[in-house]
Amino acid sequence: MYLSRIPLDISNRKTQIALVSPNKFHGAIEESFDEKQERNLWRIDVLQGKTYLLILSRIKPDLEYIAEQFGKKDDCGETKTYEALLNRIRKDSIWQFRLVANPTRSVKSENGRGKVTAHTVEAFQLEWLNKQSVKKGFRVLPDTLRVTGANWKIFYKKNRKQQVRLLEVAYEGKLKVENVEVFINTLINGIGREKAYGMGLLTIAGSEG
Repeated sequence: MYLSRIPLDISNRKTQIALVSPNKFHGAIEESFDEKQERNLWRIDVLQGKTYLLILSRIKPDLEYIAEQFGKKDDCGETKTYEALLNRIRKDSIWQFRLVANPTRSVKSENGRGKVTAHTVEAFQLEWLNKQSVKKGFRVLPDTLRVTGANWKIFYKKNRKQQVRLLEVAYEGKLKVENVEVFINTLINGIGREKAYGMGLLTIAGSEG
């Protein structure tokens, strides 16, 4: 596994469009690999005033290809192996985490079918992640979890014939690992829906215990 980070040029018109229409990033990421593979996890991060594209993948991507479109040719970012981090994970260890996800619920319509809708209220967004954690091998520590941002992504795909509306919610906090195997699988495969559009990637740092 590899974790890549590419600095983005937000003054670039292509980058500005992709930040609103994440299908543009999705397409570029898929094209940055020599061979077709399982779907990659990715997200946009803003750290110390700079905007980055993070990619978690099983093989190394061609960062130069992505930088040419959305960044700078002389700064293609970096790729690091993910195994060292995964090997450090222990039961009951505590980590700082960041996650961008698409918290949703299924609501029954008049015909009895379930319709997926986004959680737009912060209290329900927090509740959604706490419920997810039970199945994903970790527990969020009380009083550490917070929503740091929520944005609608509204864009078209399939030759502008289909409009997509997705709510992107950013979380930060501390978590405690309860099942190592399940938690590692969560890091590798993500949480929730709409992973193709930059949601679901959970990252951790700063182990305690």
